[in-house]
Amino acid sequence: MKHLTITVLSLFFIFSSCGCRQGDDVVNALLASHDDKPPVLRSWEMVTPTSARLSFNEPVVIKPTDFTIDGKAVSDGTVSNGTVTLTLTDAIPLGQSARLEGRVEDLARNSVRFSIILWAKNPNPATVLINEFTTKGTEANPDRVELVVTGRGNLAGLTLYAGTPSLYSDRFIFADRWVERGTYLVVRFQEGTDGGEHTSEKLSGLSSNNGSLSVAVSPEWESAIIDAVVWGNVVTTTYEGFGSQALLTQVSQLYDGEQWNSQKSKDSVDSTDSTATRSFCRDRLSDTNSSADWYICDTRQASFGSLNSEKRYVP
Repeated sequence: MKHLTITVLSLFFIFSSCGCRQGDDVVNALLASHDDKPPVLRSWEMVTPTSARLSFNEPVVIKPTDFTIDGKAVSDGTVSNGTVTLTLTDAIPLGQSARLEGRVEDLARNSVRFSIILWAKNPNPATVLINEFTTKGTEANPDRVELVVTGRGNLAGLTLYAGTPSLYSDRFIFADRWVERGTYLVVRFQEGTDGGEHTSEKLSGLSSNNGSLSVAVSPEWESAIIDAVVWGNVVTTTYEGFGSQALLTQVSQLYDGEQWNSQKSKDSVDSTDSTATRSFCRDRLSDTNSSADWYICDTRQASFGSLNSEKRYVP
């Protein structure tokens, strides 16, 4: 910085003494070119069970010794422009996370320290569909969501959201477990006497009349969504018929990610006739990312943990 100041002042006096108007332009350009902003971490993910990738907004330089994972040194680190690749000594256990702490510099030697959570990379994830759910639960029949496994694999890290990965009210993260095609998985989202195989983090219940669910490959906020559903009633008028800014944003995210085929509230699965025992059911594993995939089963025909009832509710 000292050398830069001397250079600028020298140029200033040179151009001033010659009466050149260009002197002001040169000085301003030199001052403006000085970078005093630290690099910004834009995204991060595990790309293999033992390697992580971090993306910054500008080229950076690193020292592998500046990084630790749960307090332990990383094995190696490389950088290509704004992308840093770190090699871990040990894989993070499936279904679990670890804290990465580190420091990088940009080419102007501005540095930034950060602390982030990395989730284990699941090399063989199972594929699933949301198959049945209720949103108007009671103590005896609480809000639940059923997934059906459509492709064998490991559940580790698979995450079910009440909402979307970047905007949710509750979630459930699956642990390390191998499952076969046709397995049913039930997650309870509300306090109640009916147990259920798994329980969400908050047990705060699902939105009764207007809401969304999504399933992502991992809990990382940029993780790919593999299935979703949006429901709503026909009388809500606020926020373009979705009832809240949060749901409006969620639907836009699902539409942009090609996991729901419409941004209009009228194309949501109609929740009007659903109850605690009249569940939303997927129609024979149909997956067109639309309300056409869904129907409401008859009273007391909810069938969590088994094949959906084909008895449909008729108003």
